[in-house]
Amino acid sequence: MQNLIKIQNHNYLTINVLFILLPVAFILGNFYTNLNIVLISLYTLFFYWKKKKYFKFNFFDKIITLFFIYTICVLLINFIEAKISSKVFSQFIINKSFFYLRYYFLYVSLRLLINNNVIKFNWFFLSCTFFSIFVCVDIYIQYFFGKDIFGIKPVMLNAYHAKLGGPFGEELIAGGYIQRFFLFAFLLPTFLNLKKKFFIISIHLILVLIFTYGIILSGNRMPFVLFVFSIFMFAMFDKNLKKYLIHFILISVFVLTFLYNKNEKFRVRFESFYGSVNNLTSIFITKSSPLKSGAYVQEVYGFLKTWPKNKFFGGGVKSYRINCVQLNKDIPFKIMPTCNNHPHNYYFEILVDLGLFGFLIILILYFSVLHKLFFKKYIFNSHDGSNIHLLTFFLLFIVELFPIRSSGSFFSTNNAAFIFVILAVLISLIDKYDEEEKKKKSI
Repeated sequence: MQNLIKIQNHNYLTINVLFILLPVAFILGNFYTNLNIVLISLYTLFFYWKKKKYFKFNFFDKIITLFFIYTICVLLINFIEAKISSKVFSQFIINKSFFYLRYYFLYVSLRLLINNNVIKFNWFFLSCTFFSIFVCVDIYIQYFFGKDIFGIKPVMLNAYHAKLGGPFGEELIAGGYIQRFFLFAFLLPTFLNLKKKFFIISIHLILVLIFTYGIILSGNRMPFVLFVFSIFMFAMFDKNLKKYLIHFILISVFVLTFLYNKNEKFRVRFESFYGSVNNLTSIFITKSSPLKSGAYVQEVYGFLKTWPKNKFFGGGVKSYRINCVQLNKDIPFKIMPTCNNHPHNYYFEILVDLGLFGFLIILILYFSVLHKLFFKKYIFNSHDGSNIHLLTFFLLFIVELFPIRSSGSFFSTNNAAFIFVILAVLISLIDKYDEEEKKKKSI
């Protein structure tokens, strides 16, 4: 019996260590993220799969399962079409489609673990808090001393303009990392069991300042917009911060106005962002080629030229670049769309790679979650400690899948891992609240 308890404790510790290392893996790179995913999935299979009898698929689980089955169906449809037409089908798309299934195993593993109360959420929250602050501090060091603690120097875009990648080096995604993980730091007052509003507000204010300047120095514009939006939403829903919402809005307007007037780099980036929005609007209205626009705008133009060729089923996972080049190769070079690895928007990429049917599955999932949380009012009705966890993951879900944001690839390692981790936790918390509702009705 004692040996069995030791083994169970060892398994419990191991799976939680793997889970809290996810934020670290995102910093270290795709290899470590994939290794973490595989280890979590295998460890769950070997040591916790026998507990599956206590776990039942709900509506959301079925939609996500359908989504992954559909990605394989799209692969088969395109493969058969290529063979019928005597065309060579890309081995790259085949590999990416099958390897993408690892996120389904990650999702199911986390659902099973959370359902059996194996995951220690507080450990994960503290890990996210620590490493999001660490990235900010590393960026500060890089800004003031010319290199970060690892000796990495800023990326010089030109003689006058540099971006700070911090521990990510030349991959300029530090702002996006901070924006994704900073909300967990707002749970610190809960960890510390603070009751006085003065201390709660003070901690939140200090954290906002740390993360705000970290994202600004990173030079990432969309993460900054989403960061401000996340704080606004958090303050609006959280009962302790709601009364201070107007103060937050006024302070935000003052800070942004000050930066715009006093910081030339911030002003240039803001005006560039505004110009990109105008160019995007023009593209959708006039369908004209954005010859003088930035790369991102041209990539969206590439989506508009590529998607109509396979509207309903798409070309398969990660097929955008291949199909964009093939379908637009006859267009004169000067007006040919920029065919990057993805069109820098999740929904555009899903439309191109999985077509309207894949897009519809994602919309059903998205609005089903919104319906559940808003109409059931789970994020409004309860004000206990667990409610703030639901609020945090709900906001992460909303922001990550925000329709009009620019983004990386929906199918890339870090993005896909983050999306399905958030979904697994959020849906598990919804399950918990459903059970609580049933118990209340039965009393």
